[in-house]
Amino acid sequence: MLRKIGWTLAGVVLFAVFFLVGISLTQTTPRLILAATGLNDWEYYPAQATTIYYRNGEPMAQIGYQRTNVQDFPVFLKDAVVAVEDRRFYQHNGLDTKSIGRAIYINLLEGSRAQGGSTITQQLARTMFLTQEKTFTRKIKEVFLAVALEEKFSKDEILTMYLNEIYMGRGCAGLACAAQAYFNKDIWSLNQAEICLLVGLIQSPEHYNPQTNWEGLKLRQETVINVLVEQGLLDSTQADQLKKQTITIVEAPTRQTRHPYLVNYIVWKMENLVGKERLYQGGLSIYTTIDPIMQNQAETALTNNMRSIGWRGIKAKDGALISLDPATGAVQAWVGGADFSKNQLNMVIRPRQPGSAIKPLYYAAAINERLINADTVINNKPRDFGGYQPTNSNTWAPDEVTVSEALARSYNVASVEILNKLGLEKAFQYLKSFGVTSLEEDDRHLALGLGGMKQGISPAEMAAAYTAFPSQGVVHGYYVIEQVLDRDNSEMYRHKLTSKRVISKGTAQIMDKMLGAVVSWGTGTPAAIPIRSAGKTGTTTDSRDLWYVGYTNDLVTAVWIGNSDGSPVTGSGVSGGSLAAPVWRNYMSSLYYRGVLEQKPARQPQQEQVQEPEDTEETEPTETPDDEGQTGEEAIPEEEPDNPLSPTPEPEGETEPDDNEESGPTGSAQGEPDILQPQ
Repeated sequence: MLRKIGWTLAGVVLFAVFFLVGISLTQTTPRLILAATGLNDWEYYPAQATTIYYRNGEPMAQIGYQRTNVQDFPVFLKDAVVAVEDRRFYQHNGLDTKSIGRAIYINLLEGSRAQGGSTITQQLARTMFLTQEKTFTRKIKEVFLAVALEEKFSKDEILTMYLNEIYMGRGCAGLACAAQAYFNKDIWSLNQAEICLLVGLIQSPEHYNPQTNWEGLKLRQETVINVLVEQGLLDSTQADQLKKQTITIVEAPTRQTRHPYLVNYIVWKMENLVGKERLYQGGLSIYTTIDPIMQNQAETALTNNMRSIGWRGIKAKDGALISLDPATGAVQAWVGGADFSKNQLNMVIRPRQPGSAIKPLYYAAAINERLINADTVINNKPRDFGGYQPTNSNTWAPDEVTVSEALARSYNVASVEILNKLGLEKAFQYLKSFGVTSLEEDDRHLALGLGGMKQGISPAEMAAAYTAFPSQGVVHGYYVIEQVLDRDNSEMYRHKLTSKRVISKGTAQIMDKMLGAVVSWGTGTPAAIPIRSAGKTGTTTDSRDLWYVGYTNDLVTAVWIGNSDGSPVTGSGVSGGSLAAPVWRNYMSSLYYRGVLEQKPARQPQQEQVQEPEDTEETEPTETPDDEGQTGEEAIPEEEPDNPLSPTPEPEGETEPDDNEESGPTGSAQGEPDILQPQ
């Protein structure tokens, strides 16, 4: 009841305001309003589609409404639009107080904002300058803009702009585009029955979608025809003929887009940044960080390797790859899946179980806390950690290993020992500092050391975390959109570079040397390329998630292989090193041989050797590690670690039981996660 009274009072006040404004507008103020709104310096030109650009300025894709702008329209179409949408169009000055009063009365009866009284000019003002939300504030703005448009342009000019700009469904702005989309005809080739149907669509294109509501659309067409009879534009005989005339709607056209996973992500980000209406209405220029050569080579590498995997009888349907500039976090390449026609899930931003790919993050934390260094000897003998009993993959793993060897060979027990030394509280702090946003309280157990998480980590966040190692301990949030300009080339958005030191420079150098050993003689040898690189493999229980995250001075790239539904990857020799690492190698080699990478070979490039299997689901290596053969910068152990975290007492052997080595449900059935740094 109170709500009804509130609507009544609001309606009375609003009607009074509009009535008084309407009187004053007709007498004194149109020119003042024109100047106040800024439209005296504004000129209309048909907006082009919103365009996405590569970082070199070349166009990548167009999104938003399609347009077919014309200078004039058939007389019957113009008369029909005016008759149905704004019968007093040629009498008012942009504001029709009678229509507004009628709309307010209906809204009061309904108890909500159920109907508008907008003139064609108001609708044009809303389409060009405002949003579609139904609020009194927007309505007032709409009125003043409409009056300004009427002062500046003639009625015919306003009607032509309206007919070129109004949204018509099927991704079309304007009736000329709609004629092609619904009938595959030029606007001048439409018959009167088809014109009446298009005019009926204007009210609500999505509601009257012919694919889902043909009966409703046909009734709406008949309503339009009846209005035209009432206003003398048709006689009853013509009306009956038009209602009975057969109309054929063509199939909705499909739009082919390059890099569909990437473009879908950009669209999703832009909808949150500027809103759907502003984005799809067109005219925006979106400049991205994507390198066209890297993007194409990334797609080629993933596609070719996924095809090869299938030929080998391995059941892995999905994959993802993302490359970042470690100095800024700018995304250079983004491939969210193996085949968009079969699976539209964007796996770059969907959390997956990380397996051993998580190990460098807490190894770095333990080094940064001065708990270990590369040469520290760690107990690798299988034992009980307060109810949790991790094992190595075979019986001949050494009982003691150095930290460097534990990482290179990916030993499980030694890694859990390191996490236990660090403590789960400190590990959580560091992982969050690295940019992992998907941690949950249920992850607070030692199985975290082997990648056991409820959700997991997305390839995008994993790649962003690894930027700490080539960038001397500093991480940047990943981002794709660099700058956005509106249709007048005014800047709407520019990415602000942010950075955060997570580990000290000395720690980063130690980690870089150890991760280089992973490629030189550890589980990552299949990733070896002609220049020095470093990285880490990851393989989860039942081979559900296969990883390789690697980097050079120029790029950090994460590769994930698996099945988006969480089913195991089955087949012979399945591991992160055998499936994900070759994708990384092929991609990076293609960039190297095309001269894209700035880094050049050292005196002796890494030689591809027999792969050292990762200690998750794989066989224990028998070779003795040779630390003398490692490449990379020398560590600086004397440097005081720059610890970004507030000090807390070191936990003593925190052990939460978990009897699944690297288990946890996959993160395959959830919405888009937040990125590390919001754009």
